[in-house]
Amino acid sequence: MSELGEVTYGAGHVIYKEGDPGNAVFIITDGKVEVVRLIRDEPVRLTVLSAGAIFGESGVIRNTARSTTVRAITPVTLMVISKEAFDSVFKRENPLALKLLRALSDRLAAVHSQLMTHHLYTEGALQSEVGAIRLLAGSPEMQAQIGVEGVVIKTLPFHIGRHLRPEEKATVRKADLMVQASAGAEISPLHFSIESEEGRLIVRDHASHLGTKVNEQRIGHFEEFSTADLLLGTTSLQAGGMDSPYRFEIIVERAEQAEAG
Repeated sequence: MSELGEVTYGAGHVIYKEGDPGNAVFIITDGKVEVVRLIRDEPVRLTVLSAGAIFGESGVIRNTARSTTVRAITPVTLMVISKEAFDSVFKRENPLALKLLRALSDRLAAVHSQLMTHHLYTEGALQSEVGAIRLLAGSPEMQAQIGVEGVVIKTLPFHIGRHLRPEEKATVRKADLMVQASAGAEISPLHFSIESEEGRLIVRDHASHLGTKVNEQRIGHFEEFSTADLLLGTTSLQAGGMDSPYRFEIIVERAEQAEAG
């Protein structure tokens, strides 16, 4: 493999499989890929990545085999950086940084192992199975704004954020649900959304200032993933940091449950 290059694959192409050697880092310049992990022989989709995303770095940094399978779900163009080129930059510029990255990646791998175990006992929501989606308040502050009954989500995507302050310019689309927030708010004007992607319901963080917590997983532009599956049943959401009052619960009902109600 050359140290740096660009490759293009068609939809359905497997870029690498779980267990393959970690010999390159990839940057998506166009298209989308899905990241999948096998848990007890059951494939679990972790996320979908699009242009600008980097993947494959964990196996290169940790000198381990691939822990996931990555497959193109549209035609995709990738920038490929070989392990040799990646390592040489750190060895030449900052050897200590590589050691710190390896320690951090090991910790992240342990956390993801726990998260994947959690996935075994939950069920991702397929849009075709969903009968009703309701957004409820998860804190007194939010209940005061959206009430006890919450909001029934009828159209996707559904965006959640806050009202712009007078000094802010309207540079982003308005959210479908805009909450009132204090001057030092942890919730961004366009913070997260409920969407359908490849037939599955997901929560997407929109490069918010402090990210979004989905159950026990944090997503955001500074996290490993910016999306998380929305589950059948109840999913807890928190916009911002751990003390943020902008908390919600999403109730996703199966079609037969909604009809029975």
